[in-house]
Amino acid sequence: MLGYGYTRQQSVIRHRNKPQTTSRPLGLAGLAILLALSTSALTASGAAAASSETQTADRKGLRSSGTASRLSSGKLTLKNGRQAYLRFTLPSSWGDSRALLVLDPSSSSSDGLSVRRGKVTWKRGAPSKAAASGGIVLRSGPVTRSTATQVDVTSLLSSGNPRNLRLAATNGGKVILSRMPYLLRYDPPTTVAAVGDIACSASSSSWNGGQGTATACRQAAVADLVEETDEAVLALGDNQYDSGTLTEFQNGFGVSWAGLAPRLKPTPGNHEYYTAGASGYYDYFASLGVETGGSGAGYYAYDLGDWRALSMNSNCSAVACSAGSTQETWFRQQLEDARSQGKCTIAYWHHPAASSGMHGDQAAVADLWRAFVELGGDVALAGHDHHYERFGPLDASLAPTTDTAGPRSWVIGTGGINLRPATGRAGTEKLITDAFGLLRLDLFSDSYEWNWAGVGGVGSDTGSADCRA
Repeated sequence: MLGYGYTRQQSVIRHRNKPQTTSRPLGLAGLAILLALSTSALTASGAAAASSETQTADRKGLRSSGTASRLSSGKLTLKNGRQAYLRFTLPSSWGDSRALLVLDPSSSSSDGLSVRRGKVTWKRGAPSKAAASGGIVLRSGPVTRSTATQVDVTSLLSSGNPRNLRLAATNGGKVILSRMPYLLRYDPPTTVAAVGDIACSASSSSWNGGQGTATACRQAAVADLVEETDEAVLALGDNQYDSGTLTEFQNGFGVSWAGLAPRLKPTPGNHEYYTAGASGYYDYFASLGVETGGSGAGYYAYDLGDWRALSMNSNCSAVACSAGSTQETWFRQQLEDARSQGKCTIAYWHHPAASSGMHGDQAAVADLWRAFVELGGDVALAGHDHHYERFGPLDASLAPTTDTAGPRSWVIGTGGINLRPATGRAGTEKLITDAFGLLRLDLFSDSYEWNWAGVGGVGSDTGSADCRA
């Protein structure tokens, strides 16, 4: 799948979970904005994964040296000033989805081609009068033979109304397309970041002005990995060491993480409960206006795009999480409700059901895990052990199973405090024990992609899976 996230001045383009940032220079005396869009290599299956809906042009025409002609469905050659005009009517059913113009070059060009809105008078299927209009200019940049290029043309089209696009090789170059360009419907994912075991106390010998050392207190470096396009940041517990007091939160976690408050979605860890009732945790996040579920509960639900997210309290001696408890019953009801609405689900808490680290599997959360398996949960996240570990699907007894029979789960205790070894166990698919970092998830309506982001670029883990429903 291919994700696109946009701000006014930058285009953040994600392909196979590897972010690339390209600037948007101004165009033509400020009369237009030039959007330099990266090309993206896609396989046929990759294109299908982005969307199952496509739209062909209503009309296809060519202008060259003052003459106009209709276009067939074969190859399209643009050279010597020749320009192609395509008229599209965006289906109203596409709504707020993005419209991507798909170009399949059969030749390479360092100059590439430009895509602009056109003013066209059609006569007998040919563009008898045509000119490129002002406004936004979209330029695809260089093209490479047999490498599909997608150009976001959403801003040039509107649902239910015919619009013309003009394609031309830039700088007098030559581009050959193997087939007529078409539109692809694309719904961007909701992107979230997740990590636990984060901030040292400011009194730590490794504090170092909040920047830490090579092996400890790296919370600031991990916070810097959060991207502007991450719509939520899941803090997976032990967010503040050593005792999670209000002062420790203010002087530790707050130094590098408070700026993320509008997107923070925390869950409490055991270190938070080293202060009675985890009062420092609840009071600190309340002061920022961050949801926690409230003292005495510590669990809550919210939507992430098409997904339902469930932040649970795995401190089961403080807030019961055994079968039939108030929390476990609420959890089951939330999962059932999400499934009735066709939503994928992500659940997270501090103590991992499965881990090959120092603490190992946590039996206290077995009933939460069982409920998640039985009711079709998709992604489970935890911290507690200070390493990164991805498991394949596990069943209710934590044995490896199939994609449809069990959820995938992660341990992501790499938020900055320190790192510890892990050895792997049945079901482990990936281990990273030598790097601080976080997990990034792209959540689509019925699937998801994951990507490990490590401090200093250390470590790698990417992949994708469908939801179980």
